[in-house]
Amino acid sequence: MLRTLGELSLEQPKIKGFRKKKPLLLLTYLALEGARSRRHLAELLWPGASDGLNSLSVALTQLRAAGVRIEGEEVLRAEIPCDAVELQSALAQGQLAQARRLYKGRFLEGADDGLPPELEEWVWSKREALAKALWAAHLRQAEALYGLGWTEEAQALVQEARRLPGVEEVIEEEPTFLAFAPEVCRAFFAVELVGLARAVELLGVGAEALDVLVGRGLLGTQGQPMLQVPLTVEGRRVALELARKLPLGEAAPLYQAARALWEEADAPRGRMALLRLARAQVEEQPQEALALLADLAPDPELLLLRARALERLGRYKEALELLDELPPSPERSALRGSVLLRLGQFAEAQAEAEVAAQGGAYPQAEALNLQGMMLLGQGRFQEAAEAFSRAAVRFLMAGEEVRHLGALGNRAVALAEMGQGEAAFAEVLEAIGERGGLRARVYLNLGVVKERQGQPAEAERLYKESLALAQGNLEAMGRAWNNLGALYHRQGRSEEAKAAYREALRLARAGQEWVLTAAVLANLAELTGERASLEEAITLLEEARYTVLAERYRSRLQSFAR
Repeated sequence: MLRTLGELSLEQPKIKGFRKKKPLLLLTYLALEGARSRRHLAELLWPGASDGLNSLSVALTQLRAAGVRIEGEEVLRAEIPCDAVELQSALAQGQLAQARRLYKGRFLEGADDGLPPELEEWVWSKREALAKALWAAHLRQAEALYGLGWTEEAQALVQEARRLPGVEEVIEEEPTFLAFAPEVCRAFFAVELVGLARAVELLGVGAEALDVLVGRGLLGTQGQPMLQVPLTVEGRRVALELARKLPLGEAAPLYQAARALWEEADAPRGRMALLRLARAQVEEQPQEALALLADLAPDPELLLLRARALERLGRYKEALELLDELPPSPERSALRGSVLLRLGQFAEAQAEAEVAAQGGAYPQAEALNLQGMMLLGQGRFQEAAEAFSRAAVRFLMAGEEVRHLGALGNRAVALAEMGQGEAAFAEVLEAIGERGGLRARVYLNLGVVKERQGQPAEAERLYKESLALAQGNLEAMGRAWNNLGALYHRQGRSEEAKAAYREALRLARAGQEWVLTAAVLANLAELTGERASLEEAITLLEEARYTVLAERYRSRLQSFAR
């Protein structure tokens, strides 16, 4: 990277801190102005020299030795990433945050002393042009923000631009902002929400409003939004207007955005749309599903869906309390059995599985999955694998694709216990494809298998891969960090284990996953030798009715005391 903003230097993989002034000025000129003849470059950088072309050749040799690719014979061109070029590109695309990160200071600041007159003039004009481009881009976006109703954000953006080095010096007059006409705001939010064609089709957005948006740089020539802004009250009104006209599946996010503006007539359809969206999200995005359901009036269907989201988040006690409020049904028993199994209440889980098995395809699938989990815990791996296979088929029949893939992952775990897991894990990973959240969970299970097989390096790789794929999923990230902490703990890598456990704890608390929180606390207490902390973690597990895990740590506490 050629650094020209705030400093002049060259950062190459093999050579650090290359700072020869004339070669770097030559490189900067080529990077920003494009191909130029040898004679022009020699006269620009070494005017009046007895042999400017020779000085140019020496500079080119130094640059090539530093790893810079310069092509051409009589006409030279350079291929080098340059911060000033990237700045111009960021400004053209409206990426102002990226532009500010790149702009470390004035162009070639401190490198303009003693330059030949023509080169000095070029440096100063380029410095001024970049500062003016920064101000113009920020001013343009501030005008758009103000016009759309984000007045404080517009003023803040202007002030941020003023603080950039050299920008205050190029401001010729103080900016004045005006709000856009209501039809212009309506047009912008409609296009932002559903695209140009649908905005015209559904809301009859007019050409005059669109022309204003194009003229202000808010829409590109193809009608694409050039600025992403949060919805104002007007934007939420537009979202509601669109939601009323769209098919239910497309309307759900818009009903969600406009939730505070619903009228009485919107409630039935809006509720139906949010329930549908929550059902689609509950397996892979349970936190988002809970947020969708938060303000809706409760009924058995909604409470069951909310309990399902809580179960996926590891908040088992809350899920169980919610399920206990619901009337008996196979669907309730399917979820309640899963929760009870995780809480270590095997007999009650078995009873619920028997009730679930009398229901339709989905509760039957959950019953079979439950049966597989219990068989897995009993060491009956072949029977467990068969139960998971049957569960996977039933989930598919019920349209529960994520649960279907989860059952296949469970089957792979059972087969791995019999030494047959490699092909099964490969099969489920192929079925999952590029769905990062599901791959993250499979990698967690596969990492545990690799640890048991005596392959800690491979397990660590899988846990880290899981962590990378699970970004944004607090529960999966927390479990990945906890697994890494346990692996480091067993390897005697105490500081790394402590750091991993603390990150797992932060994520578990953020996601309100109290069982994971207690488990991580117990692991951390065991690592640091804090008996009181371990005792408190066990108490938390018992309060969450996670008796099996509590007993496991209590047995460790006894050896801990000795």
